[in-house]
Amino acid sequence: MKINPRRKHAPAAQISWEQILSNLDDGVITVDLAGKIGFFNEAAEVLTEISSAATTGQPLEQIFKREPWLLELVRKTQPPRQESARGEGDFVTRWGRKTPVSATVAPLEDRQGQFLGTIMLLRDIKHRRELEEDLKRTDRLALMGTLAAGLAHEIRNPLGGIKGAAQLLRRSGDGDPSVKEFTDIMIREVDRVNHLIEQLLDLSRPAELDLAPVNIHEILDDVLLLENQALGEEQIQIKKRFDPSLPPIRGDRAQLTQVFLNLVKNAFQAMGQRGTLTVASRLETDFRIRGEGASASRFIWIDIADQGAGIRDEDLSQIFSPFFTTKTNGTGLGLATCYRIIKEHGGTIRVDSTLGQGSTFKVSLVVAD
Repeated sequence: MKINPRRKHAPAAQISWEQILSNLDDGVITVDLAGKIGFFNEAAEVLTEISSAATTGQPLEQIFKREPWLLELVRKTQPPRQESARGEGDFVTRWGRKTPVSATVAPLEDRQGQFLGTIMLLRDIKHRRELEEDLKRTDRLALMGTLAAGLAHEIRNPLGGIKGAAQLLRRSGDGDPSVKEFTDIMIREVDRVNHLIEQLLDLSRPAELDLAPVNIHEILDDVLLLENQALGEEQIQIKKRFDPSLPPIRGDRAQLTQVFLNLVKNAFQAMGQRGTLTVASRLETDFRIRGEGASASRFIWIDIADQGAGIRDEDLSQIFSPFFTTKTNGTGLGLATCYRIIKEHGGTIRVDSTLGQGSTFKVSLVVAD
C-alpha cells in the first residue's frame, strides 16, 4: 500500500482543548472566578437536557439549583480549600426526570497556583446502578428460592392433611349447606397456598426454555387481542407503534407470552376505567453485549406505557422483588416471575414512572442469530 505524501494529518498544535473536551463522552463544565459557566460540552447538554447557549455566562447556582450536592462539591474546589472532590447524586431535568450521575470536580489553577475556576466531569451512572440493582435482585431471588425449596415439603404435608380432612368433612356433612360452604372455603384456600408455593418454586429453579426465532410482534398482537377482549366497560385505547423492520428475537414463545400478558394486564389495572396503552418496539443501535468467544449480541426493546397513577420513587427499587405489591389483592410474584423469565432470555426489564402520569415497562430481548 502506497502512502500519499501530500496527505497530512493536522498538527497536534492545531487541536484545541475545546475540541478535545467537546468530543468526550462525559459531560465537562468549567466555572470561572465569578461562579459563571464558561464551557459546557455536548455530553453535558445531553445529560442535563440544557443547551450550552442557555448556560454559558449563567451562574452555576442558577443552572444547578436543584442539585445542592453538586454545588457543595464545587465549593470545596474554591479558596481557601481548593480541593478536588467526588460525589454521586441525582440530576433533575427541567421536565422532572432524574438521572443518577457521578461528579468529579477539581480547581483550575495557573502555574503559580493561582485559582482560576473549577472544572466538573459528569458521568451518567444509570446503567451501572441498574446492573448493581440487578445483582442484588438476583441474589434476593436465589435466597428466596432456596428458602422456598426448603419449606415447600414441610408446608405441603400439613396442607395435604388439612385438605383431606376438609374433603372427608364435606362428605359426612349430611347435606348441611353451612358445612359444604365452610369446607369449600378451606379447600379453596389450601389450593391457593399450594399455588403460591409452586410460584415460589418456579422462581428458584431455572426454566427449560424452548428457544427459537420468534416474531415478537405476533406475541404482542395475541396478548393485546386477548386482553382487549377481557375489557368490560373500560374506555381504554390501545396504540401500537411497531417497527416493521424488526428482526426475529431468540425466545420461548410461551414464556414471553406469560411476561407480556402480565405487563399488559397490570397496565390495564393501573389505568382503571380509562386511558391509553401504548406498546412500541424498536431496535437498539447503541447497546451490545459480547460474550466470551462470541460475537456481539444485538437487542430489541419493547415499551409498554400506561397512563395510570404511576409508581412512587421509594417503590421503584422493590417493584420486581417477590411478595412486593401495591395491589390490595396481589401476591407480589407476577413481576418477580417476569423478571426471572427475561433474565433467563439474556435480556433486561426496567421501569420508568412518574407519579400521577403513568409508568413505562421496558423489556430488552436478544436478536436471533
